[in-house]
Amino acid sequence: MTEQRQRVERMTQEATQRRRRADGTIDSNLSRKLLIPQQVEARMRAEGLTPRWANDEGNRLHNLTVNDDYDKVDDVAPVPVGTSKDGKPIMAHLLAKKTEFIADDRGKAEQRRREAEQAAIKGPPDGNPNPAEGQVYADKANSIGRENRIIE
Repeated sequence: MTEQRQRVERMTQEATQRRRRADGTIDSNLSRKLLIPQQVEARMRAEGLTPRWANDEGNRLHNLTVNDDYDKVDDVAPVPVGTSKDGKPIMAHLLAKKTEFIADDRGKAEQRRREAEQAAIKGPPDGNPNPAEGQVYADKANSIGRENRIIE
C-alpha cells in the first residue's frame, strides 16, 4: 500500500508550528511568570504600589498580608498555578505593597548585609590579626576556634 502525502505549504506549516511573539524574542522565564493585567498594573503604579503574585501555600498569604504590609488586590481573581501533595489546587493571589515600604525594607536588608560584611573584615577585637600565619579570628569559647582537635 502506498502512502500518499500531501504537500503543505511552508507558510501554513510555520503558522501552525510557531507560537512565539511577533518580534521573535522568547524569554525562557516569561513562561514561568504570571502576568499582571496592564490596566491593573498601571493603576497600581499611579497609586504608588508595587504588585506581586503570592501562592497560597502554608501560611504564606497570612505572613504577607498580616505580618507584612501587602494587601490583596480585590479586582483580580486568583490564578491556579499547580497542585499540592494532597491534590488541592495552589492558587496565586495578586498582592500589592507601597513602593516606598519596599525601598525601605531593601535599605534595611542592605544595611544588615553591610554590617555583617564589616564585622567579617574587622577581624579579632584586639585589632592584631596575623593573616601571614594563617590565623583567623574565632572566639576561644566557640567550637570554631577548636577545629577538630581533641580537647584535653
